[in-house]
Amino acid sequence: MILHWHLTADGTPAPQCAAALAAVLEALGRKAGPEDHRTKPQRDHDALEEACRRLVMAESWQLGFEGQGRQSAVTCGRATESEGVTGTRRGHWGQYARGVLPGPPADVLDLLGLRPGRVSLLRDVPTGNGNWLIEIQSRPPLVLRRYRERSTREDLSYEHAVLRYLAGAGWVVPEPAGDLVEHEGRWYCPTRYVPGDPVTQENPEQQRRRGRDLARLHLALRGLGRRLGQRPGWQAQHLGLATRADPNWEACVRGLKRSSPRLGAWAHAAAAATQAGLAAAGAGELPIMVIHGDFAEWNVHYRDDRLAGVVDFALTHLDSRPYELAIARTYRAPLALDGYRAELAHGGWPLSAIEEAAIEPVQHAFRVSMIVWELDLGLRTGSYDLARIERQLSGTGTFPP
Repeated sequence: MILHWHLTADGTPAPQCAAALAAVLEALGRKAGPEDHRTKPQRDHDALEEACRRLVMAESWQLGFEGQGRQSAVTCGRATESEGVTGTRRGHWGQYARGVLPGPPADVLDLLGLRPGRVSLLRDVPTGNGNWLIEIQSRPPLVLRRYRERSTREDLSYEHAVLRYLAGAGWVVPEPAGDLVEHEGRWYCPTRYVPGDPVTQENPEQQRRRGRDLARLHLALRGLGRRLGQRPGWQAQHLGLATRADPNWEACVRGLKRSSPRLGAWAHAAAAATQAGLAAAGAGELPIMVIHGDFAEWNVHYRDDRLAGVVDFALTHLDSRPYELAIARTYRAPLALDGYRAELAHGGWPLSAIEEAAIEPVQHAFRVSMIVWELDLGLRTGSYDLARIERQLSGTGTFPP
C-alpha cells in the first residue's frame, strides 16, 4: 500500500497512518530466525528506536515492510516529484541519499556503485542480518544484505561458495551479485532477488512439497562437502551443545538458576539427557554434508504452486541430514518428512538406518541448542525470556525435575 502522512485537527496521526505505523513497528520488531536471540521487550524497544531514527533523519522517507510474504510500502513526508528518491539533481548520490534514504548507509551504496530509484526495507535485525530491496531502472532488482555482527570475510565466503554452487546448478538462490564490502564493522553484499512468497500455513500437500524440495536440494548438494570442508567456527550439532563454538554452558546454567532455579535445573538435565540420547543412537557415526541450515517454511518461496527459490543460507555448514530435518521444523510438519523420504528414495539416496534412528535424538539436541543461545544472551544482558526457554525445554523430551 502507499499511504501519505496525515494529521487530525488535534495533531495526532490519522487512523490510517497510526495503523500503518503500528504495522511498521510490528515488522521491525519481528523475530528474524534462530540467529535473533533478543527478548520480546528488546525487539519492541529496537523497533521503536529504529522507527524514530528513520522518521527524524529526513523530510521524506520510504520504508518497506514484510507481511505474510509480500512486500508493502509506507511513504511519509513532503517530497516533491523532482526531489523524491528517484532523482539525483543535488549531485553526488551519497550526499543526496544521506538526506532522504533510510536503511543501508549511503556510503555502502557508493562503494558498490549502486544508484537505486527505490529502496525498501525487507527485514532488519540490529545485531543480525538486514535486507533491503534495491530497485534500479532498467535492471533486475537486487537485495542488499547486511550480515550479522561478528561475521568475517572467511565465514561469509563459505556461504557465498554454497550459493554460487547452487546457482550454477540451476537453483534460484540469493547468490552474490557483487563484492563484499565492509562499512563501520559490518559486511554488506548485493545479492540476487528471489521472487515468490513463503507458505507460512502449510496444508498437508504443501508440507509434502517442501519435504520433496528439501530432498532435491540435498541431492544437489551431495558431495560439495568434500570440496568445501566445514565452515570456519562451526561444528555438526551432534558433536556439541550448539552448532557454533559452545558458550560456557555451566556459566549459562548458573545464570538461569539465579532467575529461575526450576528452569535452570531442567536445562541442566535436558543437556545431559540429550547427549546420552545421541550417544545411544550412535550419532557420532552420522555422515555429514553441506546443509541449508534453516529450510523452514518462511525460507522457501513458491509462485503458482511451483518452487520459485530458496533464501537465507546464513546457517549453512556441514551437518547431518537429521539435523537439517530438525531445523526445518519437520517435527511440526510430519508430512514434510514423508515427502523428503519419498523423494530421496526416488533419487537413490535414502536415509540410512543410523540416520533414521538419530532423527528424534537430534531433534531434541536442536531444541537444546536453541536454549544454549537464549541462556548465552541472558548471561550477557541479565534478562531471560523465561517463557521462551520453557517452550524450548518442553521440546527436548526431558521431563522437568
